[in-house]
Amino acid sequence: MLSVALLLLGGLQLACVFLLRGAGPPRWCLALVGLGLAYDSIVFGAGAALGTGEPLHALSVGRFVAHALLTPLLLLWAARQVFHWRWRWAWALTGALIAWGVFADLVHLDLVPKHYADTLRYAHAAPAGPPIPALVVSVVLLAAGILLWRRERWPWLALATVALLFASAAAFAVPPLGNLGEAVLFAALVAATRRRTG
Repeated sequence: MLSVALLLLGGLQLACVFLLRGAGPPRWCLALVGLGLAYDSIVFGAGAALGTGEPLHALSVGRFVAHALLTPLLLLWAARQVFHWRWRWAWALTGALIAWGVFADLVHLDLVPKHYADTLRYAHAAPAGPPIPALVVSVVLLAAGILLWRRERWPWLALATVALLFASAAAFAVPPLGNLGEAVLFAALVAATRRRTG
């Protein structure tokens, strides 16, 4: 049941990416992140059908690569859409977080198969500590959401970021909740972009 739910979640994330069609840096940043999130959900959902082995392992490596390389791009979205930072500073911080994620999560990546309910995924063999780049991005998005709430009376990005933080904490016990939290946040980001750019 959870496997099917994750596949459906991946489909919904792809639909949100489709809603971003159009030009502009904020949209391509979000589109890349959305494709990575959809890939993550779909591979997680298909894991039980694929079974343990090299195909699922290789696809799972792609999940971690996507998170390390794409999640920091959300800083570019916040810089352009909300904070109006200078691009060079936004890119510098984004590059630093990508480098940190690659070093912390990919250099010594050691994945083992793990089951939860009817799902199967490859995950870290041992916890590698808190995901600092993702936490920094979450704090920036929360600040952006609070600013939008105060300035435009639009609370949904702030609430979605809080939901992601709770879902990520709960994902240690119930892993699919992490995907759900990411989907909620991505939907709020898409809604904010469409609202602000038409």
